[in-house]
Amino acid sequence: MTERKSNVRWFFALAFFIIGVIAYMDRSNISLIAGPMMEDLHMTKAQFGLLATFFSAGYALMQVPSGILAEKFGPKKMLSIALIWWSAFTILTGVVKNHGLLYLVRFLFGIGEAPMYPANAVFNSNWFSRGEKGRASSALLAGSYFGPVIAPGVTVLIVTMFNWQAVFYIFGAVGFLIVILWAIIAKDLPEHHKMVNEAEKRYIIENRDVQNAGEKQSAPWSAFFKHFSFYAIAVQYFVVQFIVGLFLIWLPTYVMEQYHVKYTSLGLLAGIPWLAMLLCIMGFGALSDRLLQAGKSRFVARGSIAIIGMIVFSIGLLFAIRSEVLEVNIAWLAVCLSGMGITTGMSWAAAADIGRNFSGTVSGWMNLWGNVGAMLSPLLAGILADLIGWTWTLQSLLVLVVIAIFMWFFVKPDRALVAEEDKL
Repeated sequence: MTERKSNVRWFFALAFFIIGVIAYMDRSNISLIAGPMMEDLHMTKAQFGLLATFFSAGYALMQVPSGILAEKFGPKKMLSIALIWWSAFTILTGVVKNHGLLYLVRFLFGIGEAPMYPANAVFNSNWFSRGEKGRASSALLAGSYFGPVIAPGVTVLIVTMFNWQAVFYIFGAVGFLIVILWAIIAKDLPEHHKMVNEAEKRYIIENRDVQNAGEKQSAPWSAFFKHFSFYAIAVQYFVVQFIVGLFLIWLPTYVMEQYHVKYTSLGLLAGIPWLAMLLCIMGFGALSDRLLQAGKSRFVARGSIAIIGMIVFSIGLLFAIRSEVLEVNIAWLAVCLSGMGITTGMSWAAAADIGRNFSGTVSGWMNLWGNVGAMLSPLLAGILADLIGWTWTLQSLLVLVVIAIFMWFFVKPDRALVAEEDKL
């Protein structure tokens, strides 16, 4: 009788979902307390926007090194260090009052969160088959955007019961609990995990993209730079994260200023677009895998869906900025972020497709440029909102979307950046 394979890999997908929730709650909670924090620390919008910029600078600078280190030392060790690091600096965000030191804390916080996605990319390449990576990549992303769904309610509750500083203390403490669990259960390879039976182990090894998983290899940068797809995936992700970063930091403030919503009633409203984004990340990740399993090309399964996501975002944005009723605006903003969520998920799946054995490095490269975008957008949006208002600020994003759609036609997920024979 054929042994039925275990499903330990999907428990790790759930673990990454939870880690994503914690990481993005730690990252996004600052946007929800923008009002009291700016008032207490005497910060302007531009100064507050710089907090996100410094976070993104640290996060971006460590992307490629994180990918290289995750490939060298393994995702378990890298993610353990990252969780400890960013949880500590989450707590320090509530302690520091000096503007300069606070910028430094957020910069170091960004460095701490940087290994999360590259480590996940390496882990997924080791643990999942080529036809499962869409869903596997979606798990961390879905958790990341479920964080902003529940963060508003939790954050408002903590602020109401205590103060805005307590938000950082409590969220940081949760991170320390998570790292203990991760250190106990995680293994870099399914071959090393006692709960993975032979059937699951054989299935993964026979169907994953990576060859000789676990071997330490140096990323062949000269080969990467010969392929325009290496640049194209970075440019389109710059646009994706420029837009997501803007909404992550400024969505609560935008809603309050445009529709005069009170801070205490903001929780549910601010979470609805992120919930829609979460659902689309999961749903379209599954659709992408199904298309691949049905024999469609990786460009159809990844690229075409990513382009559809960009189009959905554009339609939602055009209607959102013309909505005079708050509830209608929130509904269209949900469409916006749903579209961007679709493209985000496909970006990570495509990075793993073209990276193969070097998925950590390629994902880190892509996320580097994504977070350059995320670094710039909060500051630029804050300045533009003061100068020309939110409507024109948001409308200007459509120019970037056109560029990103164009770039997707040059991302070649069916072609690995480094062919197997080139590594021999």
